[in-house]
Amino acid sequence: MKKILTSTLALLGLAGLLFAGAANKKCPFSGKAVNAEKTAKIGLCCNNCAGKASKALAEGGKAAKGLLKKVKADNKGGDTVNKACPFSGKAIKATVTVGFCCGNCLGKFNGTKK
Repeated sequence: MKKILTSTLALLGLAGLLFAGAANKKCPFSGKAVNAEKTAKIGLCCNNCAGKASKALAEGGKAAKGLLKKVKADNKGGDTVNKACPFSGKAIKATVTVGFCCGNCLGKFNGTKK
């Protein structure tokens, strides 16, 4: 029963992301409101991991920063910033959009600004 509930919540979270844009309302670095034009997609292996990522981003603070530290920005030309799921290391099959307040914060995340 717990697995069914968890899966259902993860799917509902993903459906919300498809229609709402970024999984987070505040920038994970500055805490300011997210700019809808300053986003990056994180690749994940499954809907369960996408649900975990969405939850961490929605919580903000340490949870969001912890997730972003796990994401290896190694896919410069792809649709996502990473090539492997930050939780399992498996191939990408799902995505979650992360919002940032400005280009500087987005650059900190994707490695174009230090």
